[in-house]
Amino acid sequence: MFSRRWNGVFVAATTLFFLLGNLASATDATLESQVDSAWNAIWTNFYSPQTKLFYDFLESLEPGKTLAHLPTPEEVKSLDPNPCGYGTAMEDCAISGGVILEALIDRYANEETRGADAAELARIKSRAKDVFDGLELLATVSGSPGFVARGVSPKAPGVCYINSSRDQVTHLTLAVWEYFRSPLSDEETRGRAAAILFAVADRMTRNVTPENDYDFLCSDGSHCRIGICRMANVEDHEAARLTAIYSVAWDAAKSLGNVEKESEYWERWRAIAPETVEQSAHIMKNEDLLRRMPAYAYLQMQESLSVLYRLESDPELKEKLAETMKFIAGRSASRQEGALTKLRSRDLTAVAPNWREAGGLNGDYRVSWYAPRECGEIALTIELDVAGDSFDSKAAETLRNALMTPDFDKITSCGVFHLIGAYEKARRLGKL
Repeated sequence: MFSRRWNGVFVAATTLFFLLGNLASATDATLESQVDSAWNAIWTNFYSPQTKLFYDFLESLEPGKTLAHLPTPEEVKSLDPNPCGYGTAMEDCAISGGVILEALIDRYANEETRGADAAELARIKSRAKDVFDGLELLATVSGSPGFVARGVSPKAPGVCYINSSRDQVTHLTLAVWEYFRSPLSDEETRGRAAAILFAVADRMTRNVTPENDYDFLCSDGSHCRIGICRMANVEDHEAARLTAIYSVAWDAAKSLGNVEKESEYWERWRAIAPETVEQSAHIMKNEDLLRRMPAYAYLQMQESLSVLYRLESDPELKEKLAETMKFIAGRSASRQEGALTKLRSRDLTAVAPNWREAGGLNGDYRVSWYAPRECGEIALTIELDVAGDSFDSKAAETLRNALMTPDFDKITSCGVFHLIGAYEKARRLGKL
């Protein structure tokens, strides 16, 4: 009897284990299906093959018309509705392209680890090349060397709004550098990537001066009207941007054996590195700033610090960078559950109102538009902590829940880019 009893327990336990295993597999399969839908939406609804750029929001989900609302040549040339193109669905193409390019770099590593066939790896590499081409367009379209345009409309090729921002420059420059260093680039694209990095760094050298109020200037040479192009004399979370630009330009020059530029960028980087690290660390005492910083500012700060950490050789500076990044990851983690709650409360299938009539991206739709982006930005910020342990099982589960929330076939927000970027990076970290 004793033997039969324990045999029954063993059978029951084995059955339970089998069922739980199947449940876990089913959950993973569902997540994988969600991710496939997300990638499909990115390429089908938000991407223009003409410009090779990704756009901010959709006013229609009708096939062939998802980008019909983008600005005309007349609107762009007349700076309608504003010099930044705010609210036109192409104010953040540089940010979005940067996020997608880094996601593809992570995806390539993930699929290579998984043992994907050569055709799949080649497909990812081809996609990354397209995204890089789009970013190169943004870095050259204005004709003003080193200026990073926010976007280019398929309806208005060859023209752009005149005002950029340090946010656009941060994401584009650091993503181009990641591509330069990745196995997805070849000799030809590495040369083009380096040219972008050099041009941006050289623009900073020319224009970021006290006389210009440290502004890298609009594409027409005028000063930024709202202070978003200032690269020095900035707040704590912005202090690492200029330093990161010089550091990646240095790394590219060194990799290509360009001794003259390597020396120039090294001197400019080292001249401001200690002050940059110190001011960035000051944010740990700056509670007022921490409270009012949106998630995208946390992410851009963390991206810049991550680059500096990877390239820094001074042990003391490296230690301080790691401490600051750990802190930023922790503060971001404290926001993760709240962002998920907000995401779950929104109608993510609502299309954007007509921006020409509504006056841009505002009102209740803006809250729904930003909800998925915020979840992705927060997850990416936590993942970028160099210690590797900030993105724990709780953070991974919250990201999983965020990914399972939207109907990606009907989502109209570019927040899908950040969610998929966080997913691919979590996979690469072995957390999903």
